[in-house]
Amino acid sequence: MTLVNREPDCIALLDDPTDGPGPETTGRPALDRSVAELSPVVFASLPRADQRRKGLMYLRGLLGATGRKSVRNIAAFLGDQVNDQGLHHFINDSTWEWDPMREALGRHVLQRLPPRAYVVHPLLIPKSGTHSAGVTRTFSWERGQAVTAQQVTGVWGVTAQTAHPLNWQLHLPSQSPRGTPDDCRGTVPGTDPAAWRTPEEAMVNAYVETAARLSLPRRPVVLNAERLDGIKLVARLGAAGLRHVSKIAPDTWLLPNDPSLPGWGDSPLQASRIARMARAGRNRVALIPSGTPDTPELVVTARVRLPAVREASGQRGTGNGDLLLIGVGGGRSRWPEELWLTDMARADHSALLRLVGLSRRVERQGVPLAERVGIRDFVGRSYAGWNRHATLASVAHAATELAGLRPDADPLAARGWGRACL
Repeated sequence: MTLVNREPDCIALLDDPTDGPGPETTGRPALDRSVAELSPVVFASLPRADQRRKGLMYLRGLLGATGRKSVRNIAAFLGDQVNDQGLHHFINDSTWEWDPMREALGRHVLQRLPPRAYVVHPLLIPKSGTHSAGVTRTFSWERGQAVTAQQVTGVWGVTAQTAHPLNWQLHLPSQSPRGTPDDCRGTVPGTDPAAWRTPEEAMVNAYVETAARLSLPRRPVVLNAERLDGIKLVARLGAAGLRHVSKIAPDTWLLPNDPSLPGWGDSPLQASRIARMARAGRNRVALIPSGTPDTPELVVTARVRLPAVREASGQRGTGNGDLLLIGVGGGRSRWPEELWLTDMARADHSALLRLVGLSRRVERQGVPLAERVGIRDFVGRSYAGWNRHATLASVAHAATELAGLRPDADPLAARGWGRACL
């Protein structure tokens, strides 16, 4: 049974919470099976036997090495089966293309773990110096200061139990690193490289490229725009025809479009104020189970519109049509704790809250597992090297998910999984 009203082509949220691997398929034997399942799929695009062998060894190293998953540490873990220089060349200077491997992995995982939604999630990777691919100075909200870092956008497929990366895009500063192809900023053939000029455009383009390459089944897109320009992002999503739920900042200015709100009119108000006004009205308030032992979510909705958006060309576009603002929180003094904006205004509130939960799954489960298998650990200036490493880290991530291993389980090496399996 679906949980929606009149949105059957967009929200496929089933009542069964048990899709994905079961808890009994954990440990070394299950991981061996998932590696054996994935290897012929993802390494088929490598033209030479020695490349396929090194790809498998690198995958074993990502899964088994402890600590930072750098080329040096992976080579040390593998011992005399491979030398540091050969592995470095395989990742940084070889000629194999990462796109076919990434696409083969994505199609296989989509078949094995059909997603309920796609989550587009930004990832900041701090670096100690300026000699890394795509590194730039940017502000870190978590640290409260400017940092030297890589800015990465991940596109995730999310089920009730798993969160797996389908694509990664490394945001490039104006000065491209060594090894960056001239056309690497394009997303699909014919795309203008200027499309990468803002993080908002990068997030939308990352999903559009992934959807085109993998022929993604139609599902809602969930984005975290809390630290971005939510108005521009939502306007771009609407222009691309994407059904979405987007997390926005409390100070995002919106136009109330709901006669039930007290004093609604043509003047824009901050999203947090609109949500509190709707809560005071009590006619669009619901307590919905959060799916955890915590207090049920206090969910409030109000219909809104976007103000006119000033485009990069300097022209002002018209605001979007009817949108739904969702205020979410536990009913405590600091409410709302989260604010979300969606164009699926007629969808069931429980279904929308489940989509919000899928975004949290990426933050709490997907990203920690991606970090464990090395998404943050590439060292080097090569743009191609970063993408090869990220692709193989995605294979390691998928192998772990398919084996039914949780990101908070013991490190894989502690289970005795590693060199003995090579």
